Amino acid sequence: MATKDDVEMIDTITKPRNANDYADLLQTNHSDAFAFSENEQLALELFEQLRELELQQNLLQAQQAEHVPNVSALSDDELQEQLIIAQREAMEAKTEYELRNRITHNVLVMDPVLKAVHGGERTGFAEKRILPLITENDTVSMLHGSLTTKLTSIQRASSLAQQANIIANRKNKELSQTMLALAEEMKAQSAKDIEDPRLRDQVGAVEKESKESRRRMKTLKGILSAMIVGSGINWAADADLTELVMEDEDDG
Repeated sequence: MATKDDVEMIDTITKPRNANDYADLLQTNHSDAFAFSENEQLALELFEQLRELELQQNLLQAQQAEHVPNVSALSDDELQEQLIIAQREAMEAKTEYELRNRITHNVLVMDPVLKAVHGGERTGFAEKRILPLITENDTVSMLHGSLTTKLTSIQRASSLAQQANIIANRKNKELSQTMLALAEEMKAQSAKDIEDPRLRDQVGAVEKESKESRRRMKTLKGILSAMIVGSGINWAADADLTELVMEDEDDG
């Protein structure tokens, strides 16, 4: 039965929905109309405070249940052991508290949910108010399952792509090594190894011209270096002149 503190839900105008938009699937006629009354809000706040106090009480009881020795008389190893025991007892107390609260929460939630879904005409006003929220919760759960499946599929595809990329990189490395080996083999070949006579003559002419060009350059550098040294100038003080003279000596 409705009371003066209950919040009325007014049907909102139904908007056109896009089947590809998940946000539209989460909307019902009462999505924006639901609100807790002042008494309901106060009850929820008090319930949260009660749970926090119960947790603190359980932790205090766990501490008082064990005799706490004089830590000043303990060695470092014994103190560490006592700390581990205290941490384990605190975790056990917190786990017991959370398990009890979870069971209590499920019991408190299940009854109004069953009444809202299966109550029919006997369903009270409070249960009717949460029915749209139950529908939204079911929709969110289905969407979460669908998105989780898609995420798993994407992660699997990404893993396969990474494996393929690793294999491709390995093949590229092998091909690079093969190309380097072939380049070294070609570098070691001379014009005499070329079977085509015409191409062999062309390569031989180019090599001969290259050798002649290097010989002329070496001669010119030698003459220029001798002129610099014989001029009496302090060529060692100039970096460019020093490089030219020393390079010629190295070539010699």
